[in-house]
Amino acid sequence: MSDLDPDHFTLRQVDQAREDYAQLMEELDLVKEQLARLPTRKDLARTALMISFTAAALVIIWFEAFWRHCL
Repeated sequence: MSDLDPDHFTLRQVDQAREDYAQLMEELDLVKEQLARLPTRKDLARTALMISFTAAALVIIWFEAFWRHCL
């Protein structure tokens, strides 16, 4: 057992290492795809701005309707 050099690998060990590496790369690609689909800061800011403008417009419309009908 002492005559085995730890720097030499069998073909089976090399093949297993390649399979492990390929699987890790596939998982990394999957994570990259998922990260690319996350909304950016710009998208989130635009959505918040549109919600604010819509809410303000609804409040103005409600106030105008209330003002004209009740007073």
